[in-house]
Amino acid sequence: MQSPLGARRRIGRAIQACVLLSVVLGVLFLAQAYGLVPSFVFEFVAVGWVLFVIDAIITFVRPRVSYALALVLAVLALGSSLPQSSHWAFIANGDLLPAFTFLAGSAVQVVLIVLVVYYFAKGRSPA
Repeated sequence: MQSPLGARRRIGRAIQACVLLSVVLGVLFLAQAYGLVPSFVFEFVAVGWVLFVIDAIITFVRPRVSYALALVLAVLALGSSLPQSSHWAFIANGDLLPAFTFLAGSAVQVVLIVLVVYYFAKGRSPA
């Protein structure tokens, strides 16, 4: 049987992987969005990506702080992405790369939210 501390470390590593994957998918998203959206929208998205990059660095230095920031960023990313009908149109139109980026990015953010909430919930419960 695995110790609670070992399980918590694995969850922490999974959170780190999700943050790093968000950075990679962000590069793909930025490359696709450049030229398609107004410059102010692109700059806003680029700032969000930079925050994920900062979080990816922090995750190796101050994990608990990073996990909290990741939770906020994931909620913001989903909140700004899911309501956009143009994102869903990629799927409806069969645009594979944009559809993949949207679906993979959304899935990673959902997993990130679940893992961070679970991580902090397990930290508060008695062993």
